[in-house]
Amino acid sequence: MASSARATSPRDLLSVRPSLDAINERAITEGWSDGLPIIPPTERRVDAMLRALGRSGEDVVATLAPRNGQATLEKIAANAVMAGCRPEQFSIVVAAVEALADERFNLHAVQATTGPAGPCLIVNGPVRRSARMNCGRGCLGPGNQANATIGRAIRLVLLNIGGGAPDTVDKATHGFPGKYTFCFGEDEENSPWPPLHVDRGLSPTDSAVTVLAANGVMNVVTTVLTRPWDMLLWVANAMSYMGSNNVVTAAGEWMVVLTSGHARLLSQQGMSKADAQRHIYDKAGFPTSQMPQMMRAHRQSRIRVGDMTKPCQRPEHILLVVAGGAEPHHIAVVPTWGDSYAATRRVPVPAYAVAEN
Repeated sequence: MASSARATSPRDLLSVRPSLDAINERAITEGWSDGLPIIPPTERRVDAMLRALGRSGEDVVATLAPRNGQATLEKIAANAVMAGCRPEQFSIVVAAVEALADERFNLHAVQATTGPAGPCLIVNGPVRRSARMNCGRGCLGPGNQANATIGRAIRLVLLNIGGGAPDTVDKATHGFPGKYTFCFGEDEENSPWPPLHVDRGLSPTDSAVTVLAANGVMNVVTTVLTRPWDMLLWVANAMSYMGSNNVVTAAGEWMVVLTSGHARLLSQQGMSKADAQRHIYDKAGFPTSQMPQMMRAHRQSRIRVGDMTKPCQRPEHILLVVAGGAEPHHIAVVPTWGDSYAATRRVPVPAYAVAEN
């Protein structure tokens, strides 16, 4: 749960020339920006975010590595404003910040690695609709204000509070476009299966956000396939490459984003989500004998089954999510950084929603 601690320093205000161009130039010069234009985080805008949540700006939500910066609600709100978030979307950002500090997510390593790791946010529950998120066609972008700015707010929080500045701390060799923003909602209404947050122990009526240390997106084309288990075979094949972080570290998870069309085809064949996870896991992997000798060390024994090396330790480490257009033509496969596991947090009910009830 979020900490009830309070920050000790007063609100820091910076006076700048009242020019949007000047403010953005200052943000780039000072390293406050991701390189894109920002919305100036004025007192009025920041206070509007805090009012939506109904909590004090001094409340500390998390301590974020590697700087060990105190993520107060006020600081998070300022970054959410800069990213272009609306007040009704702020609660998702706050819950995601709390999830990032989960020990299993391993934020310090994700922030500083030479690999292309960045948080992917999957949002579940009623808040998807109140925040006006895209869960369907084009959900991975571009075009939806909520998806774009919520994910971007997390990047700015990690930069300005966590200290993940490119080159100085963030040592990613190439970087990753998803480090600008990577956020979408699950298409729960059109899925035959329980949604992700229910898989992770929450109630179907809860709103939640799950953060995952994504390493990229692979597209699996399934337009030429008619049997649903063949579609899963191709997913398994996409996951079966030696150089993945998951294989090298013998740890971590994968995310597979199926369309509602895929999920329905599988469900019509009597396959539950757990069945689909097991099928992918059983088909995924490659002969250990093909691995370079130096990679057949004791660490890889954690993902070895017989004479096969698997891309993860167990079927449950393949997170199945339903989103995107309805047609069963494409599946998005998302590898992760490896030494990181997804974290889920409930999204607090915004103050205005409580007032309406």
